[in-house]
Amino acid sequence: MLERIREGSQGIAAKIILGLVILTFAISGIGSYINSKADTALATVNGVEITQSAVEEAYQNETNRMKSQFGEVIDQLLADENYVANLRQGVLDRLIVQELQRQQAKDLGIRVSDEQIKKAIVAMPNFQRAGQFDNDIYLAVLRQAGFQPSQFRDYLREEMVRSQYNSAIMGSEFVLNHEKNYYSELANQVRTFKQLTVSASELVSQVNVEQADLEAYFEANKDNFKTQEKIALEYIMIDADLLADKVAVTESDLNDYYELNINEYTTPERRRISHILVEAADDAEQRIKEIKAKLDNGSSFEELAKEYSEDSFSAENGGDLEWFEAGLFGEAFDNAVAGLENVGDVSNAFESESGFHIVKLTEFQESVVQNFADVKDSIEEQFKQSKIDELYIEAQTKVSQLAFEMPDTLVEAAEEAGLELKTTAKITYNEIQSLLSNPVAVNKAFDEEFIGEGLNSDLIEIDDTRSVVFRVTEHEPARSQSLDEVKEMVTAAVTREKAAELAVAKANELAESIKAGTAVDSLASDNVVTVASFDEVGRFDSQVNAQVRDAVFDLHKPVDGVVVDTVELSTGDAVVIALSSVATKDAAVEEPMANQLLSVVSRQATAALIEASKANADITK
Repeated sequence: MLERIREGSQGIAAKIILGLVILTFAISGIGSYINSKADTALATVNGVEITQSAVEEAYQNETNRMKSQFGEVIDQLLADENYVANLRQGVLDRLIVQELQRQQAKDLGIRVSDEQIKKAIVAMPNFQRAGQFDNDIYLAVLRQAGFQPSQFRDYLREEMVRSQYNSAIMGSEFVLNHEKNYYSELANQVRTFKQLTVSASELVSQVNVEQADLEAYFEANKDNFKTQEKIALEYIMIDADLLADKVAVTESDLNDYYELNINEYTTPERRRISHILVEAADDAEQRIKEIKAKLDNGSSFEELAKEYSEDSFSAENGGDLEWFEAGLFGEAFDNAVAGLENVGDVSNAFESESGFHIVKLTEFQESVVQNFADVKDSIEEQFKQSKIDELYIEAQTKVSQLAFEMPDTLVEAAEEAGLELKTTAKITYNEIQSLLSNPVAVNKAFDEEFIGEGLNSDLIEIDDTRSVVFRVTEHEPARSQSLDEVKEMVTAAVTREKAAELAVAKANELAESIKAGTAVDSLASDNVVTVASFDEVGRFDSQVNAQVRDAVFDLHKPVDGVVVDTVELSTGDAVVIALSSVATKDAAVEEPMANQLLSVVSRQATAALIEASKANADITK
């Protein structure tokens, strides 16, 4: 398994999981992950606490992910206390599993080198400008998240170790040839059957609807016949895209912008370095001094790195760490590298968080400034965008200020900002979503207290380029309708329901007739009952109704005669299935199918390992 683990550290799975780590970091930061040790423990795993703030942060990450994927419907789900409770419990359970995996990875001796951490950070798009790592962005993002570079490296190291562990487990599974063949036989199985469809719509004429039926249905489904709440709005939409036409750019503006932002167009000097690492231990300082003495006596830095460096990944290449980026390995490392002026210079031995080092400068590149003409187009785009941003913020400020000062009208705010005051007719909750397209704004518009006040809303940002202020001018509450008001709809619903019941009863009669020996084709009856034959239908054949197909493949193989079953379709129709044969088409086991089976087996094995680990661990909640 250890061999699999080493291979997995460079594999696609590890990179995918690392990408998820980056996504989580981008959504909400991870500062509290580091600073949560004093929190109340919601669970312990073999004595290790899972704190309340860790669970809360993971919960926020999960809800943010769900909102980005599914939109405003998630806000409605999160209003359900039971749903939220179950979601939080699921988050806690996941953190328990992650802690178990972390502990098992540690027991297996899985580790991640400083060089791997460096490469991962440099590759993260969150820290790049124009596709290249930017140390200023790196440090700014970390500051915004509320923690130091060393803390982020520790967090990333732990996540990468766990990803190596997971990829190793997934990669250790295999599938035998007879299992592939059996899976292929099931996937390529075909079934021949006849289908009798009883049309509910053709039975409508036989339905007799009584007043008592209508009253019973109406009472059971009253909530379905409520009118929808409606409101009318007046609103000001501030759209940055519409402000672009107001921006004029001159050559002088572009030259000034270039001079003020010259650092953006300057490639900083770069140093390529190699190092020798002796990890922290009682005799580490003595050993690094002995290595430095050998260097001073003329020994090859590259050969000493291969022989003595405990960073095995760089040692293989003579200690090469490639191009150095300040801030990745800590202040002591930065200071040592900064002291190397000429190619070939070697630092004195120094101590960092990971141990004792000696660093050598192997390449040096001077800084390069791009010419104005080469970057003029991009400057024009950036300058114009900065002006649009200024106009956008100015409009936001004017509108929000006047909407607050005159809380019962938006006329003056619109005039002062030079924006259009728009109005709507009375519209429903669903209709207003397409207008405001933001769950916060939509929920505010339909907030009972806000409607009652009749005042302007605060400025609400819909997305990165649009914001809105609005007030409710009319309100029509939802109300229960009487049976007389919805009698036509109730009658139609009861008729469909009774017709479906007749269809099911008819299908059951037909099924019994087939079981008694009646030929399927002889049971066709005008438009009420139609017969269709299907030869060699595959498990995923889209030409057959999915409900029918699934029911067909649930039936056992016929031994003598046909196997009969009935299906109630979502359309109200009822179907009788007469399965006559089951066969398997000859097909080679293709690589995608084998990979699919391996994926299934790997997931099952991982789930089984998790359950076994939980059973053997000391877990308290």
